[in-house]
Amino acid sequence: MRDRRVRLWIWLSVIGIGIFVYFCQHPIRIKQEAKISQGVAMTLDSTSDYLVVVDEMAPNATPESFMEMSFSYAWINTFQQEIGPVSVIGAQQFPQADLSGFKLVVLTRSVSERGDWVPKIRSYLERGGNVVLEMPGAKLRALASADGKGGLRKPQTVTYAHGLMPEFQKALSAIKLSEMTQIIGSAGPLDDSQTWMTIDGVPVIYTKHYSAGNVITVDFDYGMLLTSLQQGRPLDDLTIRNMRGTAQIETEDLAKLDVPDMPIADILERFIVYGVVGHSVAIASFWPFFDSMNGAIVVTHDEGGMGDAALWTSQYEATFQASSTLFARVPLQMTEYGVGLTDKTHTELGLSFELNADDKSSAQEPMGWFKFSPIWRTYNVDQQTQQLRQWMPTGSQLISSQAKDGIWTPEYTRAFRMIAAAGFRNDASYRAPKDVPGYVFGSGFPFVPLDVNGRIFNILEYPVVFSSLQTQEEREFFETIVAASAKQTHEVITVSFSPQRYTTHPDYEIFETWQEAYRIASEHKHWITSISNYFRFSRARFTGELRSRSTDLKIGNKTSHLLRIELLAPENGMSISVPKTLRTRSFSEARRGLQRVKEDVILPEVIQTSAVSVMGYERMIIPLQRGFNAIDVVYE
Repeated sequence: MRDRRVRLWIWLSVIGIGIFVYFCQHPIRIKQEAKISQGVAMTLDSTSDYLVVVDEMAPNATPESFMEMSFSYAWINTFQQEIGPVSVIGAQQFPQADLSGFKLVVLTRSVSERGDWVPKIRSYLERGGNVVLEMPGAKLRALASADGKGGLRKPQTVTYAHGLMPEFQKALSAIKLSEMTQIIGSAGPLDDSQTWMTIDGVPVIYTKHYSAGNVITVDFDYGMLLTSLQQGRPLDDLTIRNMRGTAQIETEDLAKLDVPDMPIADILERFIVYGVVGHSVAIASFWPFFDSMNGAIVVTHDEGGMGDAALWTSQYEATFQASSTLFARVPLQMTEYGVGLTDKTHTELGLSFELNADDKSSAQEPMGWFKFSPIWRTYNVDQQTQQLRQWMPTGSQLISSQAKDGIWTPEYTRAFRMIAAAGFRNDASYRAPKDVPGYVFGSGFPFVPLDVNGRIFNILEYPVVFSSLQTQEEREFFETIVAASAKQTHEVITVSFSPQRYTTHPDYEIFETWQEAYRIASEHKHWITSISNYFRFSRARFTGELRSRSTDLKIGNKTSHLLRIELLAPENGMSISVPKTLRTRSFSEARRGLQRVKEDVILPEVIQTSAVSVMGYERMIIPLQRGFNAIDVVYE
């Protein structure tokens, strides 16, 4: 019996040691619950010509399907991207709001049933105001919209866009609308109205004069369509389907567009802003690029565990005053010297975070004795963020993130909730597939994502247009995109380069393509910059002040039209764009307004301007001085 007990203990010890060794080689991973932060309601008390009205109580906190989400906050994207500052108020504040300072008021779908507002809106129109009604209800429809008797329906195709260049109209027609929006059908067009867009032959954007103002009706869920294009369309149950047969969800699974050479979401926004609204309103807007440039190339790098050696690309960029963002993983492989070098090379340090740590992940720590670690604890996004912040120099900010390898959560917005909880202001996780680069998310511009509760995250998402740029074919496509941006579309083009690829797969074609990308950007007058620099410039556009008014100016027998603009430019290198033609008059000159110093009058200064075409909408760019500017734009 004693021998049997000894043998039993020996075998149990062998089995125990075997199990212990097995789990040391295949450890149990304890995943820690990630912190999340939901989208929030937003009001913006900006000095602006434009007001968006949203009912912050309307969104459903727990929608059962994508179609049940509220998309009204998506209008913020349009005005911030195309104009700059926009005012946003809630439905509760609207009855007491003073509308006299606004050129345009947008009543989003969330307030489309507020028939009690009709007297206030009518009074505003009688004073010369302009109103956008998104899918208005019966009482608001009575102002100047078609009858809507066709009811709510699923659409198919954009069939007409008035005044839009054929190539851009063709791009809009390529959108598969059936799962991206809803439209309201009417028995026929409204008398004496101007139709701007039709879907399936039905007028869905049209304008009509009302007293001294104009009513612009948008008879489809514009916010839903814009969100579907930029943020991606999940399944009806708000989950993301993996269409590639791989083990994990990636952000590219949300991409729904088949026209990678056209920024379709931006085309739609500009058609509405410069085509539809611009027909009724003289639009002055902050130009979206530093020093009046044609566009921007936002450069990102993946540190890939190389440590200080990854900075060689940034050092090269610094030789021609460019900047970039380097996404690093935790634990940080860079030395204190390397981290200090990022400041000298104007390189922003961001976090490449992991959502699902595996056996090759660095975002985890062992729990055991000596070298025996049968259990490992993974870091959530917030813990990875805190670790990287500890290694960063004093005074440095960690505001930009990127999901490693584009890995995303199966739930539509859970990853955004993690990013928001970690305190990031920028994210570059959305990326085009390496084999299909381009505008697969419909935009190059960073956009504000929406939560499933219909509210916004205080984050700008930068879609990576080129997640791989290595071959001559990819270089040629990149040059095509940048050339189109310089001439017509004026885009933000985010690219990703990996310093590691030159060491693991040395290839002169790859190296040459990387260098050629900078030459192409410079030749087409694009600003080569980092995420943090573009974010700072964008924030200046959003928070700047911009008001304008039109008036006639008569000198002798000559009558000119004057667009008077008062604005605050928080940053150097800012500029504004104004229409090249206004009514029946053409741009003559821009000059700084009269200023008086005691008893002496300083004569107005004529400003050097430049012409630009934004998708065929002709504009003039006027450079600004930092601080307050008063500018008179003369049309004759």
